[in-house]
Amino acid sequence: MTIIFNKIKQLRKEKGISQQALADYLGIERTSLSKIENMKYNPSARIITETSNFFNLPIGDIFFNTSVSSVNTKEVI
Repeated sequence: MTIIFNKIKQLRKEKGISQQALADYLGIERTSLSKIENMKYNPSARIITETSNFFNLPIGDIFFNTSVSSVNTKEVI
């Protein structure tokens, strides 16, 4: 079960923001953002924090798989 997950693509589309615009804000290549959105690359702490700031949401709301219960996370730890 995947605990780390992201909703960047969903949030970006809801707000009508292009991949290029968000990538420019984050200071990364658009292709890097695409890999992050498709969970083929894990973002750095800086990117996680800046993405949270951009969407004005807590990090957990963007990067945590809410379908994972606290019982399941204890098994991972």
